Amino acid sequence: MNALTFLYRFFTLLFATMLLFGCIGEQTDNCVQYELTVNAVTPSGQDVTSSGTITSIDLYLFDENGFVRMVPKGTSSDYLFGTDRNKSLTLVAWANLKGDSLKVPSLAVGTSLENAQIGLLETESGYNLPVTDLFYARRRLTSENLLTRGMQSDTVKLVMERISAGLSVKVSHLQKYFGGEEEKLHIVLRGVGTALNFLGNPLGKEAGYIPTMHATQGKDEWMAPLFRVFPTQEDYKVFVDLYRNDKLLFTINTDDEGNPLKAVPGMETYITVDFDYARLLVNVNVLPWGSGGGQYTEF
Repeated sequence: MNALTFLYRFFTLLFATMLLFGCIGEQTDNCVQYELTVNAVTPSGQDVTSSGTITSIDLYLFDENGFVRMVPKGTSSDYLFGTDRNKSLTLVAWANLKGDSLKVPSLAVGTSLENAQIGLLETESGYNLPVTDLFYARRRLTSENLLTRGMQSDTVKLVMERISAGLSVKVSHLQKYFGGEEEKLHIVLRGVGTALNFLGNPLGKEAGYIPTMHATQGKDEWMAPLFRVFPTQEDYKVFVDLYRNDKLLFTINTDDEGNPLKAVPGMETYITVDFDYARLLVNVNVLPWGSGGGQYTEF
């Protein structure tokens, strides 16, 4: 065994021993050590952990009394931590938590899963910033299948799924219908929450996004390219307001068949609003993430 291998094993063992502070004294009969691997997958099951989609992983440990501590990272996406085997634990993983686009919490010990939250940041004008490509997972840990005595180890795999939603809006033949100039058009998207708790549930007051809109050269058409938001809360729907300067021209919240507009977690939703008919036509297409290639999809 060379010196580097010896030092690596020594510090790995020392690190693991230090993590077992949840066990009492030197008695290890009631201790369990978890070897944890965290992965991120798409709805089709494709592993994107090492594809560059995941830039950071934050792992939170809760027990029956609330937040306990962060779990420090080992090598790659592997984690190692120890605790009392009699504790009921819950692991929560978030990928791509970034302080420049989200309110990332610094949790106090004892904070519940319901009260632990990440939130949206606001611009100076009071609107919300789009979110990062956010992934989430939660798993309950039990030691029921371990032996009754002695220090035990268990291997756990935690699989994260995309929780952010993609939205894009296209408005066609607006000038034909309303007349006037198309300059200074913008949309406000409302109806999604301003926070997600550590159960993965959207909550908080109604958020408001103002995505950048671009005119299509030579066409009576404006488009807001794909941007990311928190998913729609249960029994809520997305509202799209179109303004010319400060004047509200219209609001939509359903498609042409009366279905409520939704921001679906892990999916891209493309909304078309077309005034080239005797009535307003609203089409919606919900696609797997990446299907649109970052561009708007024609129907």
